[in-house]
Amino acid sequence: MGGSSKQVVGYRYFANFLLFIGNPIEKVLGINFDKRGWETGKRVPMGTNGELCYLHLPNLYGENEGGVSGVLNIKHGSKIQTVDSAYTKYMNSISLPASAYPYQSYISFSGSELASQFQGMTDEELQDLADEYEDGIVPGKGFYVGNSGYMKEMLLWVKRTRVRNDGREQWYKVRGDGVIVCEIGAIWINAAAFESAVLPRLYIPSTHYTEFDGEKSQTDSETYFNGSLLNSGIGTVTIGGRLSKHLKSQALRRFESRIFKKDDVWEIRGTAIYTGDLTLNFDGLTIFSNNDISTSRHWMAEFTGYIIVKQDGVLEVEGGCDGNYFSDLNAIANVHTFSVSFELRLSTKPYIQINTEHPDINPIHKIREILTDDTAMGKPESDVNDINFMKAADRIWNEGLGISWSITEKSCLEAIEELCGHIEAGVRVNRQTGLYEMVLFRDDWFEENEIYTIAVNKIKSMSLEVANADEAINQLNVTYYNRGAIKDSSFSIAENASIRNLNGRVNAQDADFPYFMNQRNAAIVAQWKLKQMSSPIWKGSFTTAEYNARKWNRYDLLKLSWPRKWQGTITVRIMKINLGTGADVSIDFVEVTPYSSNLSSDIVIDEPIDVGVQPPLACPYEPFEMPYYLAVMALGQRQVDEELSYENNFGLVGVVAQQPQSNSLYAVMMTHDGTEGEEWLRAATINYEPTAELDQIISKTSTSFTVKNSAAISGLLIGTLIKCGSDWIGTPGEWMVFQGVDAYTGVVSVKRGALDSLPQDWGMGTKLYFCGSDVAFDSTEYVAGEEVLVSVLTTTPSGMLEQEGSIATEMNARAFRPYPPANVKFNGNYFPETIVVTNDIVLTWVDRNRLQQTGGATLGFFDTGVTAESGVTYSYELISENFVLDSGVNIELNTATIAASALVPNKPHTLKLWSVRDGYASYQIFEHSFFAESASLILAASIDDSGVAGNTVPAANITVDVDTSLKANMQFNGSGISGKAIPGAVITIEVDD
Repeated sequence: MGGSSKQVVGYRYFANFLLFIGNPIEKVLGINFDKRGWETGKRVPMGTNGELCYLHLPNLYGENEGGVSGVLNIKHGSKIQTVDSAYTKYMNSISLPASAYPYQSYISFSGSELASQFQGMTDEELQDLADEYEDGIVPGKGFYVGNSGYMKEMLLWVKRTRVRNDGREQWYKVRGDGVIVCEIGAIWINAAAFESAVLPRLYIPSTHYTEFDGEKSQTDSETYFNGSLLNSGIGTVTIGGRLSKHLKSQALRRFESRIFKKDDVWEIRGTAIYTGDLTLNFDGLTIFSNNDISTSRHWMAEFTGYIIVKQDGVLEVEGGCDGNYFSDLNAIANVHTFSVSFELRLSTKPYIQINTEHPDINPIHKIREILTDDTAMGKPESDVNDINFMKAADRIWNEGLGISWSITEKSCLEAIEELCGHIEAGVRVNRQTGLYEMVLFRDDWFEENEIYTIAVNKIKSMSLEVANADEAINQLNVTYYNRGAIKDSSFSIAENASIRNLNGRVNAQDADFPYFMNQRNAAIVAQWKLKQMSSPIWKGSFTTAEYNARKWNRYDLLKLSWPRKWQGTITVRIMKINLGTGADVSIDFVEVTPYSSNLSSDIVIDEPIDVGVQPPLACPYEPFEMPYYLAVMALGQRQVDEELSYENNFGLVGVVAQQPQSNSLYAVMMTHDGTEGEEWLRAATINYEPTAELDQIISKTSTSFTVKNSAAISGLLIGTLIKCGSDWIGTPGEWMVFQGVDAYTGVVSVKRGALDSLPQDWGMGTKLYFCGSDVAFDSTEYVAGEEVLVSVLTTTPSGMLEQEGSIATEMNARAFRPYPPANVKFNGNYFPETIVVTNDIVLTWVDRNRLQQTGGATLGFFDTGVTAESGVTYSYELISENFVLDSGVNIELNTATIAASALVPNKPHTLKLWSVRDGYASYQIFEHSFFAESASLILAASIDDSGVAGNTVPAANITVDVDTSLKANMQFNGSGISGKAIPGAVITIEVDD
């Protein structure tokens, strides 16, 4: 005999490994596994040892390929960082020493049990876990890398702007006004910056009035004063301590505040003016009580915070201060210490800001690092003109031209040249000082007295040509790196005037900015370059014996005269100096094109083509309890009938969903029974259904209508079931049957009210799911009264949608209940709006059979009847203003008559009709509202100059009042009125019904 065997359905793979980044860094901003999106995880700082990052993304790669989960020990490359505990544990197991790898940044991947405990931990719990990690207690069996057996490619987003390549603090990190000039993006300004750059504009005391109605009491850390710190912003001062107040009868009338600096101490001073009743308590003791006089309270605090300049120019003060509360009327002994936190928001733009979340490095700092770092050119720092480099760094910071890069191998000179090309600059060695200098190609970089001149008679020879004269470049095709899309992006910029001068001909050239992370920077510099390329300019060389020419430097400016070619002088930039034999010097130059001059250009940004991995998006879906027919289609009629014979409350939950994106082939149905502590269960795989949205309002009787996207359903089979609307309490959904779509008009034809549903009114935009009879369902058997939570998670090659939100479905034994009556008519009419009270209501309907209607064409509401299901009877109720006027039960025929005497004249009525079997009413109840109106009076009358003639019903009682002073002849014979009157006479006819 053979024994039982186990089937392997899949593996999960774990690994412990080190991933080296390189030289020292400040932090890892994010990790992108297989281009599935940037993940930051939960972080715990570890000081000089970097930080621990907890990741739990078990479905990142999709339902089948799994994801990642575990602990990342991120080492920043400190010279005193310790050995990673997981690495130590591994090296000890093979009796080898472990290295801390000082000056090297790396990530240690370890510790996962495929649990989600990281996500639910508080900061304190994470810190405790971090302490255990540092102590060598590494949780789990390794970092979960997925189900495919290999680690997928990952992208690291690291930051190093405030430290240098060797780990030292960045050169020229903070300038005098507090600006962190080495990075461009998230700029923090300290108190000095506020004093020099902001305060001179804002030194305005403010007044703010706060009214209190009635009695209010605030204690501890609640708002003490809500007032304006400055008249152009809103501030909040909060007591943080034990001071409380009790205010009555509009006590706090005015709050004044002022921020200034005195004796090198920042202060915020304010005055609170009170009227009426006021009591102030501190530590439970009354320190002030005033019942009937006005008084003032003053406070003072020392400023210790920071100011953040954000992208939109908003300044925010963050920080706190300590101060004293003191009273004008109280003794000095009643001074009490408190702490104050505050916030200042101000709309102003003192600096240019680009990106606040992920700052770039100042390219001047990067160029200086290449020059001086021992892994690059290794020049002594004394060889760099720091004053000049600081000037350049300040200018680039103000212009916001930050860069980011990751270099594997590149020559130093090539790297410097590329960086200079990004900011329109040049690096030179000053021939007089021997120091490296930066020259920014800007109109105002050199002062007027720094621009050289040379007399015409000092020029021995001149060689000239006009650049850009015939084939001027009038369009640049610009490429930059799009940080958000993690790929290169492009746009074009065109010089319109030059294109018109060339009769519309475009001469294009490429411009690459691989180190710019945003389109704004690339567009600014590209316009500068295009201005030069599209303008005819002089270039050439000349020879001179002028002694001072030997003192000139590359990139210096020179005012040059040459009357044979131009009048006056032009400004040229020296591009090369060749020292010849004897006293002769050869100068290569190019005419300077002003950057500040206008450029008639257009920037054309092409619509991006997203070829990257698209993350899963939420999809529209509708859950519902499955009708008997769909349950039979899912399980078979025999099994369903057996289940219902055993438990007639039995029911299944189904769901339909729309495809949210092209790269998602299916979704996952997740269910939860609402029990606390239970996990969500994967119930089924959902195949997306074609959908369409109503393009018009439809009534209960509409069997054809237009939809917004008929092409999506043009190829569907006739007879396909359509799910319409939500099966929520009070808003039952409807099942329709697809009958075709007109190829020319796009009009869709359907049967209404199929299966156990009834026709409903639907509004424009209602979604239709063309799902047929094969819908996804949860095989768990639920009973009436249970509430099932249903969530649909989109799956894509990039992963599975995170579990967020659900729709509740209440079970109601739907599969056991009889189908409702169909083809209901009132006196032969569908859904009449009014019924005359003098007429009886004759209700008619046809039968539907839940057990019989499982094969053949699916019937709609307006189709003819079938043999009734055994044991089915019908009931109705006529209701007006919450009173039951008439009712009937146990009706076996297909008709019922409601006497006219049951109707209330001129009142709204609602009639309900349903089927019943074995004590269960139909899942939906036919319901229609109408208005019962009195007998209509029809008066046909004609008017002439002498009278009015007309008629009414015989039962009408008509009174005619005749003014005897008028010559009139009015007659009434029971059915009509005739007579005459003089012009202008008033004839009143009253009809008593």
